[in-house]
Amino acid sequence: MGERKLALVRRSYSRMGLAYFVFFIVAGISQAAALMLLGGLEGMAGSSISSLAGILAMYPLAFPLSYLIVRTVPKRGPAWQFGIGGARFAAVFVICLGSMLVGNLIGLFLMLIVSLLTGQPMENNVQELILGMDPAAILLAAVIIAPVLEELLFRKFLLDRVACFGQRTAVLASAALFALAHGNFYQFFYAFALGAVFAYVYLRTGRIRYTIALHMLVNFCGSIVPVLMLDYMETSPVIGSVLVLGWYLVLGLTVIGGIVLLIVGRRQIWFYRTPDRIPAGKWIAAVCVNVGMILFFLYCMVNFVLA
Repeated sequence: MGERKLALVRRSYSRMGLAYFVFFIVAGISQAAALMLLGGLEGMAGSSISSLAGILAMYPLAFPLSYLIVRTVPKRGPAWQFGIGGARFAAVFVICLGSMLVGNLIGLFLMLIVSLLTGQPMENNVQELILGMDPAAILLAAVIIAPVLEELLFRKFLLDRVACFGQRTAVLASAALFALAHGNFYQFFYAFALGAVFAYVYLRTGRIRYTIALHMLVNFCGSIVPVLMLDYMETSPVIGSVLVLGWYLVLGLTVIGGIVLLIVGRRQIWFYRTPDRIPAGKWIAAVCVNVGMILFFLYCMVNFVLA
């Protein structure tokens, strides 16, 4: 790959990084403005409606602005157009759920170490936000809206434009950007694993509906199910305890099943060698060392420190 093509790769990734940077800056400002407005209304501050409105306020302005930047990068499309049957979809879902659980445990363990070293209590703000919302609000924000927009941002928009420069690199970039965007170590590891699976599925199928469906199912299991179980524990401790034990059993089997499926199907994971792929040893400089990505990385690092 000549210097002109490397410059094209760097420019494409830079504009995608700038799109993400603009999205989260504008989303943060919009969210803060919405919460300030609702905080001035009697009875709204701290309520589930306030939390939902704050989340939804992120998208109306930030998403269109970031898309305007994305459109400046030529769209080249995914390389594969294979369908996925029900059995394969179920297998991928098991892998996703298992990856989420293992990644979550890694994040909790890391934050426990940080808590012990600093003497500060562990605070999972995302978990506290979810547990403080009504199931209907969680369903709308976390299970319906967020998966659709996040899959468009971190899978379709990105992979349609950079996968031609190397599919393996594009999958790693999608996973890393998706994980960094969560802004905390509690979610980083499982978001990276899920982002990699979602990116590979999109490249393999060329259809974003599969990753949206997977994302919705994973978010449902990680948000709605725990909230409903806590409600059962409060209203009917016996039934709630049985449900919790059954759910933990299902989760344990899911982790084992996901590991087994990955081992068995590892030979089926392959990447098309694109003609314009980035040479080994040059992908870090091309993908990461550019204005857009550096701005996005700096924004994410600030979030991680604050979290």
